[in-house]
Amino acid sequence: MATSDSTGQATLTTSSTISTEKSRQVKASDQSERFHRFVSVERLGAYSDAVFSIIVTFMIIPLSTSVEDFQIYSDVKDNLIAEWHLFFIYIVCYFFVFSLWEHHVRVYEVVEHVGDVVIVLNVIQLLAASMLPFLGALLGDYHEDPLATVVFSLDFVAIAVLQLLSVLFAYRRKKMMRDNINKREAVIELCSSSGILLCLSTVSAAIAFLNTTAAWVILGLALFADTFSIIVVAIYQRFHPHEKYHTLSRYLAHRLITTRSNPDRTKNLTDGVFAIVATLIILDLTNAAANPSDTGPGSIKSELQDDKETFFSYFATFSTVGMIWYVHYTVFHPIQKLSRITSLCNKWVLLFVGVLPMGFKLISKYSTDTWDADENTAVQFNCAIIFGASICQLLTWLSGHWKREKHLHVGYGRIHVYWCLALLLVYPTISLLLFLIAFSPSTLDANAVQAIQISVPALFCVIKMCFEIYVHKAGHAYHTEDIDESDPSDGNDEASVDTNL
Repeated sequence: MATSDSTGQATLTTSSTISTEKSRQVKASDQSERFHRFVSVERLGAYSDAVFSIIVTFMIIPLSTSVEDFQIYSDVKDNLIAEWHLFFIYIVCYFFVFSLWEHHVRVYEVVEHVGDVVIVLNVIQLLAASMLPFLGALLGDYHEDPLATVVFSLDFVAIAVLQLLSVLFAYRRKKMMRDNINKREAVIELCSSSGILLCLSTVSAAIAFLNTTAAWVILGLALFADTFSIIVVAIYQRFHPHEKYHTLSRYLAHRLITTRSNPDRTKNLTDGVFAIVATLIILDLTNAAANPSDTGPGSIKSELQDDKETFFSYFATFSTVGMIWYVHYTVFHPIQKLSRITSLCNKWVLLFVGVLPMGFKLISKYSTDTWDADENTAVQFNCAIIFGASICQLLTWLSGHWKREKHLHVGYGRIHVYWCLALLLVYPTISLLLFLIAFSPSTLDANAVQAIQISVPALFCVIKMCFEIYVHKAGHAYHTEDIDESDPSDGNDEASVDTNL
């Protein structure tokens, strides 16, 4: 009996010890979870999109400020041609920044939570990316000096290293990933993309003093690091076949053409770019007010009189950019999945929109000139930019209708198609007509052109009223509110987050 009691007591003691040990482990685990915070990735993405939109927009500042140095009595065409290197650097830097943003989207597209280390790495990566507008301006001033190319390339070396660290830390825990994600292929693709960028930028920096042109060619290949990484994964797929893709060509076609992504971050970046571009010219007015040429009696009136052209340019810029954004909003509202073609067209829209402040400043500078040809040329330059942005918007809308059942919300009716098409044709028509009129020997008054552009919102209101009357009489519904805001699945994997990025 005594033996039985001692055995029971020992069992209770052992059980109590095990229970205490488990409670300690659970408590330690809870403390570890509290120490290693996992936060939602949405806010990190929104903050990063805001920073990237500022970087993209500020790269136009060297071009925009170069207009102030134009000789008023020299041919405006000669002035623009003399700044060809600034146009080239703007375009190259623009696509570089966009490639970095696209890589950022791909990294966090399949991540659900991030830790403190990833957040810190992301901040440092944005710091390195934010140097690109300054380095681009440095290249514009010293484009013949190989040291400028070396510094530019070394910045990409730092960005590539930070990208690799971000991927390794963001993907190290399974609980941070979304479900049904092929982690191995995702890591291979993202690390190969950053590795290619690291190798190319390192080689570019190394040979810049020997041959600057060759250094730029090698660095330019980094723009296609995304494509190269997809080819790397395709080779991996060749030896590790995926059930969904039976052939290498089918996988490449899917990844390079038909891959669809969530449009939310594209909308965030686009809205940021439009907002900054629309208000960029206000910096000129603010600088003029902060540095008045005269502070005596009646100086306010004279300052306002001197800045009237800048005011007019600001009103025209804001109206044009705001209405192009309105068309963009109308086009993107029914889109639930973005194809790579649609993303590419949207990228070109923002490229043209970024140059709009320069176009309006050019009109402002030459609107006071008595030389007819220069004023007409300034108008044509501005109209060409607006035409390019609006045509790219039209291509964006058309690409969204390719396989529309996979890209658009349910309920996107025929009346809404006509409505979008009417809005999309406004700016191409007006800008093309003004561009052709500017070829006439007579002067096309720049102020009149800007007045036309300021009045375009009224034309949009007229179009809206016409459609409202038609819809009321026909008894149809085309309002965007009638579109089904749910995200219906069509039953295949392509409508959800791509499991292979």
